[in-house]
Amino acid sequence: MFQGTFALFHRALAVDFRLMRTHLFRFLFAILILFCLFSAQMSSSMMGAAGLALFGQIVYLNFVFILIAGISFFATAITEEKEEETIGLLLMAGVNPVSLLLGKMLPRLIAALLLLSIQFPFTLLAITLGGVMFSQVLAAYIALAAFLFLVANLGLLCSVISARSRTASTLVFIGLVTYFLGVPLFELLRTAAINENWISRNFFPVKVAGIMLEWIYDSSVIKQVTNILSTGFNETAWGYQFWSNLLLGLFLFGLANWLFTRFALLEQSSTPERRLVAKKKRSMFSPGRAWPQALMWKDFFFVHGGYGMSLIKFIAYGMALFSLCTFFGYTTRSYSIQEIGMTMFWTMLIVILIEISLISARIFHVEIQWKTLVSTAMLPESMAKIAYSKVLGSLLSILPAFFYLSLGVLFSLREMRYDSGLVFAEPGFWMMCTEILFFWHLTAFLSTYIKWGALPLSFFIMWMGNTFFFVSVSLLSLGTGAPDMDGLSVTVTFMMMIGIVAFHYLIKERLVHLASQ
Repeated sequence: MFQGTFALFHRALAVDFRLMRTHLFRFLFAILILFCLFSAQMSSSMMGAAGLALFGQIVYLNFVFILIAGISFFATAITEEKEEETIGLLLMAGVNPVSLLLGKMLPRLIAALLLLSIQFPFTLLAITLGGVMFSQVLAAYIALAAFLFLVANLGLLCSVISARSRTASTLVFIGLVTYFLGVPLFELLRTAAINENWISRNFFPVKVAGIMLEWIYDSSVIKQVTNILSTGFNETAWGYQFWSNLLLGLFLFGLANWLFTRFALLEQSSTPERRLVAKKKRSMFSPGRAWPQALMWKDFFFVHGGYGMSLIKFIAYGMALFSLCTFFGYTTRSYSIQEIGMTMFWTMLIVILIEISLISARIFHVEIQWKTLVSTAMLPESMAKIAYSKVLGSLLSILPAFFYLSLGVLFSLREMRYDSGLVFAEPGFWMMCTEILFFWHLTAFLSTYIKWGALPLSFFIMWMGNTFFFVSVSLLSLGTGAPDMDGLSVTVTFMMMIGIVAFHYLIKERLVHLASQ
């Protein structure tokens, strides 16, 4: 029965073993652990329980790694076979659904567990720095391993029911956000409704909802890790969080197996999605005739949904802002037009940052995925102009968010004038803006090399870079006193600007190379 599982398992591990990037990533992760150990040892004379601080850094670093792995690594287990149209061939070769699911999930799970295991000896060194015991280290890694098993099966389920890897990653992201943020938010709303006497605390559905929310909250790895990192932890490592994550992971695997035949064998389109672009020429959502800048027109309509998706964003953002401002106005009892403007500005600024981050991850990946880069490169235009035209066409999709952002600026213009002069004079502000631009360019560059996960990988790289920067500044201040932060910010900003210019050249050369294949 499991002959197919062993075959897929052996092939996946053999391929993983031969890839240089796999060993390089593990080596870099170990180097990061050593850097955290070095920084903790250097600061041990300035703080108490340096080992506990180091241990907390390593644990939360692994937590972020598992989240990124769930969104990018595990979510593509089955969808990559769908996109390559090889699932039917595997089933014809006698591989049953259970064997196929195990063969695609287990190698990835073991690879992630190996990444956890190589850290364990280094983490034990935190005991020598004080503040942490061996039982805490063991309990933390058991909790992380159980959570990793849960995330792996969540990614597998989303990969089974999704047609595209991007859709599966989105579903995993929504599931994790709902699990970690939705439960506390729902409990907050339930408590607020009880305190306002809108519902009775003794109402049976309310009591059941409270009990279920408590169960879900107790199964969270964040709660378990918080307890482990607390002083005087003496609970068992095989507690409620471990067994609940393990059982829920098994349930998700069984659900993926049950839904496999229904979703995995559906015939998928071998052409890009049209999204909300209407096929009828007279429809208001029709792309009509091509613009003089044809590549801008193509990306705006056929990659980002055109007028239809823009209208949906316009309505959705308006409703979300109206609800948010109404909630703040109700809770504060006094909400001025300037405060409404600031709420609109900051909310839409976050939305725009997220939208451009998603655009940078797929702007060139779409051409590579559907193998249209070769035909696009045959146009009588330079590769640089083709790339910039695609960027401009993609940026048109953020106009709904930009409209509400501008509206927020108009509502809070007086306060913005006062604050902008102070903010623009800070070198740290320009360093932050340059860092965001660098992050977008890094994401676009990585998307030309890896099939999925460029965005979370770029986020992880930037997070490690920021950690290295701030820890280095802290160590420097311990050794030589407070450094010149303004001069340091200007230097880092200049270096990142050079990196951005370099990314323009590297992306163009990479696209030329891919188009020549």
